Amino acid sequence: MKQPCVSIIVPIYNTEKYLRRCMDSLIHQTLKDIEIIMVDDGSKEACASFCEELAKEDIRIKLIHKQNAGLGMARNTGIEQATGEYIGFVDSDDYIDLTMYEKLYRAAKDHEADLVISGFTFVGGNTFGEEGAVEPKEYFSSDTVFEGKEGMKKLLLGVVGALPKEPDDSRYGVSVCKTICRREVIEKNALRFMSEREILSEDTLFMVDYIGCAEKAVGVPGAYYCYCRNGASLSKSYNSTRFEKSMIFLSVLEERISKEVPKEEYKIYLDRLIQGFGRLLCSQEIVHAKEEKIPYFVLRRRLKEICTREKIAQALKTYPWYRLPIKQAVFAFLMKYRLFLLQKWIVILRDR
Repeated sequence: MKQPCVSIIVPIYNTEKYLRRCMDSLIHQTLKDIEIIMVDDGSKEACASFCEELAKEDIRIKLIHKQNAGLGMARNTGIEQATGEYIGFVDSDDYIDLTMYEKLYRAAKDHEADLVISGFTFVGGNTFGEEGAVEPKEYFSSDTVFEGKEGMKKLLLGVVGALPKEPDDSRYGVSVCKTICRREVIEKNALRFMSEREILSEDTLFMVDYIGCAEKAVGVPGAYYCYCRNGASLSKSYNSTRFEKSMIFLSVLEERISKEVPKEEYKIYLDRLIQGFGRLLCSQEIVHAKEEKIPYFVLRRRLKEICTREKIAQALKTYPWYRLPIKQAVFAFLMKYRLFLLQKWIVILRDR
């Protein structure tokens, strides 16, 4: 049997509301030589049964039922079953452009690359977007090749963070979902995802590990992955443990980067990401307090805990916040000088 060009791993947990949309976008890819690995991560009966129905529609679909263990572990299960030359990852409440994998695979072959990176289309906006808004985000205007020690270091730093004048906290985006990775590199280096139940942004760590093992990557134009702002999505729903998981993630991330890049080179990039995490954490606390009618004195205590945590406070102390884009600069200033009431009103006004 011919080896598939791309194995697409789709973790599923009670997302039957969105699953048909996701699977249709995969089944009808213009690249036909693919396998689709549905990993049912212990869904309830209705979703598990729907997975069975969908799996009958296309012989390229593999369905795996497993005990619930979370997104990262479901992706690992998919990796273990994949046979494709490259591996892609799609979350079951999102969907993709019908040409995505054809374009990424063609770029991989044209450039003999281990990794191909494209862009996102945010459906429903990014974090505070309006319902129904569509916001494409391309990271590359033309094919951009990274190779050799310096090239891969540039890519690593651009995934981790960005320089102050750049518009986003990550130059190339941190998610693995807009990429394809050569399976041989993953298997040769025994790369796997950590559990999001233990650490936040497990796919960022996977990307950092993968880039450290890859020899060549290419960034391509286009925003093919449609990231949907659904209220139930893992990265958008409020979680009281997010702050502590974020701190663990940032510590582990720095430990891994420091093995590849000197501190004097990575610090400005990592600090951009750290203050970005602080801004997001504060914003989520404020929106949550508004929705749950939490008293201001409780919110203030929570915001103070975030802004005074050593890693965030240290980054804000030395970071040139005044060089950030204006909205980010204002919020960084408010975090640095602990102007919590102004933080609250800026987020509430933005969230309207």
